[in-house]
Amino acid sequence: MPIQLLPPRLANQIAAGEVVERPASVVKELVENSLDAGANRIELDIEKGGHKRIKLRDNGSGIAKHELELALSRHATSKISTLDDLEQILSLGFRGEALASISAVSRLTLTSKPAAQEQAWQACCEGRDMAVQVQPAAHPDGTTIDVMDIFYNTPARRKFLRTEKTEYQHIEEVIKRIALSRPDVTFVLRHNGKVTKRFAGSNDLAVRVGQVCGQKFVQQAIHTQCDYASIKLEAWLGDARQLRSSNDCQYSFVNGRGMRDKLILHALRQAYDSVLGSAEQPAFVVYLTIDPREVDVNVHPAKHEVRFQQGRLVHDFICKTVCDALSESSDFAVDHDIQQDTGHDYIRPLSPVVRESHQDSQFQPASPSQSPTAFTGQSDQPNQSGPTSSHRARVAGSAGSRGVSGRPYSAGSPQVSAGYQQNYQQLMTPTDEAVTSAVQAGSNGIAFLPLGESARLYADSGVEQCWLLSVNSLYQPWLAAILEGQLVAQPLLMPVSVSQAVNSAASAVLEEFAFELHCNAGKTRLLKVPAPLRQLPWAALFPQICEAQPDSVESLTIALANSLAAQAYQPDTLWRWFDQLAISSQSDILKACGAKKSQQALMQWIEKE
Repeated sequence: MPIQLLPPRLANQIAAGEVVERPASVVKELVENSLDAGANRIELDIEKGGHKRIKLRDNGSGIAKHELELALSRHATSKISTLDDLEQILSLGFRGEALASISAVSRLTLTSKPAAQEQAWQACCEGRDMAVQVQPAAHPDGTTIDVMDIFYNTPARRKFLRTEKTEYQHIEEVIKRIALSRPDVTFVLRHNGKVTKRFAGSNDLAVRVGQVCGQKFVQQAIHTQCDYASIKLEAWLGDARQLRSSNDCQYSFVNGRGMRDKLILHALRQAYDSVLGSAEQPAFVVYLTIDPREVDVNVHPAKHEVRFQQGRLVHDFICKTVCDALSESSDFAVDHDIQQDTGHDYIRPLSPVVRESHQDSQFQPASPSQSPTAFTGQSDQPNQSGPTSSHRARVAGSAGSRGVSGRPYSAGSPQVSAGYQQNYQQLMTPTDEAVTSAVQAGSNGIAFLPLGESARLYADSGVEQCWLLSVNSLYQPWLAAILEGQLVAQPLLMPVSVSQAVNSAASAVLEEFAFELHCNAGKTRLLKVPAPLRQLPWAALFPQICEAQPDSVESLTIALANSLAAQAYQPDTLWRWFDQLAISSQSDILKACGAKKSQQALMQWIEKE
């Protein structure tokens, strides 16, 4: 679309004006405009770190003669025209203030020639109050912008500029970041007439990462690709060998736009900290692709930050993917028995943990009336059907290509399989074992009188006696019943990490009951838990387990029960489980965990409460 003045309403929507902070800001805006114009070759000439001159030449679509003067006006752009366009921005620039801001603090010359125009034309502007002069010029197809004497008319701003070396380093960093976002474009950077950076265009993203970050980084980095719903992630993650004292090799991009977003950086640092546990800075190049309608880029004047519509999902997706990639790598492998040369799903098939029963050498599955796995979720509707076909498929797993590569990236790396996204979605969704139904007390149950959420009064066979049952006393038998069943290990969405080691006896007990741990750098990570217990608050429970160091199923059950009771975890879940038990099982629990009360003692207790 042609360049046009933005409507006043839309201009007001764009509250954050473009800020020309230093020469690097000028370079960033000019290069982004060239990319939006479709250029595949951009040359930059810098003199004295940008203090004296910044000259850019591209082979883009150019600017027509009648639009040259308009291009130097505020709120003039060809990128957007309506408020709907602002909500799904696909271009790098959109505010229409870059050229106007630059021309206001420098001597700017804009020369351009579209392919359909016979002659090139040049627009000159000096300072904010100078009129634009348009005259014919000789120029090939494309655009050249020459910025001289930045801040010449703003002495207060000019004295805050740093040394030539410092300002050029900032310019160089801008070019490296933009070059990583557009591997198909050739970039040439000169400083004081000498070529300092040259990035040849390539369709292979790995080649561009190697050009900017070095071939050693690409060879040693862990390459991973992942997608979930409308979010896609591709990243090169430096391992422990590439930890450094500075953050000079940390690049993140959202829809091709370089970012220093707090949410993205926090997710990456959390993932590295949970696996490596090092205070040093990691190296990474991360590309995030998301639906533009779910991202607001009009947040920061320099467009370094964005606002995600589903920020928590994006954070957990990045953290989980990076954690898995680092853990699955050769240096941090959690399961050394996995054959690296065999294709696997992103999430390995769920396999039952079969243990010998203490009563019988043959394992006997729990009956529906005895199995507690149906009473640990949050659904309020009875489960009428039992295990579904989708659940059976989930347990069986599906063949496919692994989405996270534990080896350095190579051009022949397999692409993510179709089952990759399906398995990741299954990770985000509780399994059927964790889904429960609320069962109402039937006519065959023991009659009871509810005493709030924390206790119930059950009638005994005798008229003068009854049982007082507290919900806190049910945590231990509930957990014991779950751990006695056939357990399936399921990954946590967010692994829990503690700065405490687990001894060999405790580790053996936990692994026996489908827990999966990983110890590295003095930290212990909880990766998988039994599927019926996946919804428990493991961030609070796992430190208690590590502190207790359970050496048997009894001590494990006690540690978990005490922690859940302290948090008053979902008493309704406990009562639903108890109501579903057979009368004989209820009676056994009442005798073991309940308090026998006479009628007189009960009345006294009720009055006290």
